[in-house]
Amino acid sequence: MNFKPIRIDQGSPAHWALRAVGALAIAYIALSPFFRTLKANEYGQLTDIAVLALAALSLNLLIGFTGQISIGHSAFFGLGGYTTAILMHTHGWSAGWTFPIAAGVCFVVGVLVGIPALRLTGVYLSLVTLALAQLFPALVRKFDTLTGGSRGITNLRYDPPSWTGLNARNAADRTEWFYVLALAMLLVGYIVVRNLVKSRIGRAMVAVRDNTTAAAVMGVHVAVVKSVVFGISAALAGLAGSVFVLRQTQASPDNLNYTILGAILFLVIMVIGGTASLLGPIVGAFVYYRVDQYTRDLPSKDYLPGLVQDFLKGRANLATIVFAALLILLMFLAPFGLVGLARRFGRRFVLVVPRPPGQLDSGAAAPLVEPGDVPPTPLENAVLSPPTQGGSP
Repeated sequence: MNFKPIRIDQGSPAHWALRAVGALAIAYIALSPFFRTLKANEYGQLTDIAVLALAALSLNLLIGFTGQISIGHSAFFGLGGYTTAILMHTHGWSAGWTFPIAAGVCFVVGVLVGIPALRLTGVYLSLVTLALAQLFPALVRKFDTLTGGSRGITNLRYDPPSWTGLNARNAADRTEWFYVLALAMLLVGYIVVRNLVKSRIGRAMVAVRDNTTAAAVMGVHVAVVKSVVFGISAALAGLAGSVFVLRQTQASPDNLNYTILGAILFLVIMVIGGTASLLGPIVGAFVYYRVDQYTRDLPSKDYLPGLVQDFLKGRANLATIVFAALLILLMFLAPFGLVGLARRFGRRFVLVVPRPPGQLDSGAAAPLVEPGDVPPTPLENAVLSPPTQGGSP
């Protein structure tokens, strides 16, 4: 007997109720630590997960929705972190005021990197961004009068404000404040990416990803789309780097997240969760961090036989091998990531039927050009090429 899934029309009350349940579940998971008594290291782990999720979210905007391959986002991550560190250490800025500056600097650098890369696609673009990731730690060491060189910048302290009610002298309260900060930045990044994807610009991004030539013929300004999205993606990665440097209380070029390994880590997290998915990077960061932590703690697991524990002790690389094997298995079982697997499984029970064209609800992306639509914003005017004069009717 074949089970037929429940069909729900998009935008119907049942669909909105389903969305509300999902939003409440996510809010419960994110806010539940505040209603429990956690240790400082547990808050620190949650902060690391939120930072990795934001970095992967920024990369997903570039790769998943626009189709531009980047293996250099660790440079933007580090640039945001060092911008915050330099402004705090050298100029005495408050950490909160450095966030918009770090995002702005990374946006400008991202656009400047994206402009010469407009004519590059695929592996050629990935090589350019790979060189950027390789170059960043070397530049940090080169300009040691500004960045501190190999010594880095230390003693970066950001105590919780008085309005939080948290005690700056308590380690658990300080790490709880960093979790609040990382969660807030992740929320900001998610809102920016979601609003961008669900707009005219988002449809232009997808069109560029699927077929650049067809997108240009349809009136999409491909150069503007690629360069602006590259800048926004770099800005979000810079925000993640700013939170990370405060969490670490120091900025050092030896940190793995500022190197090529960090860029690959962001890419792996994005793939685990699912590309071109808003929740994919968040799910991927949580799963990656927990699985990596589990594999590293394997030698201390009491339920393993003593012979296995003795074999694992002193062999740190085995944890990496176990994690790599699990990642390969995941790619076989869920080639579109965990979110894609969950969607495919969920469609067996509940099927959301999209509305016909012209009847999209407020949460769906509007067409690129629609007569009688609201006037486009200046950014949308730049994304959509102006109509040519003297064309055929």
